Amino acid sequence: MTRVRVRPFYGWLMVSGLGVTELVSWGVLIYAFSVFVVPMRDELAWSMAELNAAYATGVVISGLLAIPVGRLLQLYGARGVMTTGTVATVVMLLLWSTVDSVPAFFCVFAIGGLAMATTLYEPVFAVTAAWFDRHRPRAVLLLTVCGGLASVVFVPLTAALVDWLGWREALLVLAGIAALIGLPVHAMLIRRRPADLGLHPDGACQPPPMEPHHVAGSAGSVMRTSSFRWLTLCLVMSTGAKFAVSVVLVAYLTGRGYSLTRAALAAGSVGVFQVGGRLFVTALRGRLPQHRATAVIFMGQAIAMVVLLATNGIAWIALAVALFGFGFGLEALLRGTLVAEYYGPTDYPRINGVLGAFVVGARAVGPLLAGIVGTAFGGYQLVFLAGAALCVASAAALVLAHRAHCAEVSRARR
Repeated sequence: MTRVRVRPFYGWLMVSGLGVTELVSWGVLIYAFSVFVVPMRDELAWSMAELNAAYATGVVISGLLAIPVGRLLQLYGARGVMTTGTVATVVMLLLWSTVDSVPAFFCVFAIGGLAMATTLYEPVFAVTAAWFDRHRPRAVLLLTVCGGLASVVFVPLTAALVDWLGWREALLVLAGIAALIGLPVHAMLIRRRPADLGLHPDGACQPPPMEPHHVAGSAGSVMRTSSFRWLTLCLVMSTGAKFAVSVVLVAYLTGRGYSLTRAALAAGSVGVFQVGGRLFVTALRGRLPQHRATAVIFMGQAIAMVVLLATNGIAWIALAVALFGFGFGLEALLRGTLVAEYYGPTDYPRINGVLGAFVVGARAVGPLLAGIVGTAFGGYQLVFLAGAALCVASAAALVLAHRAHCAEVSRARR
């Protein structure tokens, strides 16, 4: 008897490669910065305000580019976009290693903003929307777990490189890593859609049926729906709350009497717990709808912020950090799965690009407002209370988004 060899679905090969590149991109573009600021401040005598402002400039630029990048993804796919992003990442890191003035450093992070917009979650989610249907949650989970682990890998790796080589040489090593891993995957492995290789989504023998739960219409009409507005509001509030709290968490805990080491350990563990939250919500999909599970965890984050204010015991702090971390990465999971389920894969890149612009804006504004409030009131209690309120409101907005979506689909069937 002749044994038929079944080849693995090409989509999984792409997602595996992209998972590695997400680990690297999040590591060098987002998490390594927290390590480099200390030796740069000491050597160049720049203030933390100047260093952080340059980084914030990159984040803002990435948000401004989210919508045009979404259009490019819809027109041409992710291959060219992500290859360009890798080149921008390498150029940014190389130029960063040579900076000796604050204006030059701002220019470096302007390039970094382009790199963020073209290599982080937005383009890889466009790939999963095109290549997967039933198995899309698993594909998105793999990518977001890799992104969530970037801090665990690249913060200690960057610190070791800085100690060994110095911060300028460490940046050269990171540039080499980004080039060696990112360029082959992005330039050679990515394909726009399964049909380009004679395949169907999920590797199925036939194309999936038209999904009855998608909202019909163009990207523009989708963005005018109530469900889209509620979903956008949910993502903005949850993102702003979590980044506002996370940026002041170490300062708050040290102010409550904890050592810097323990406070940093608590803040760093958020990255590990966010992976657990993504695994938990994905595992529950067959038993509990994603929007309900996510709303419950958002409520848990609100409780965590109140606990951080009300108690000071190490066990309570550990519990609060775990609850807070569990919901920290769910915004990305929603954008990678629920958005495509609600509105279909056809116009997903444009729709997600608009959502990305709002989310990145919240990511930049949240820490800024937290700093202003903390300075104005001489403490961070109001930041935690506002964060808790926003988490509750985001849970409610997510439930309302689902109800509005169901009503929209019901009207479309009539």
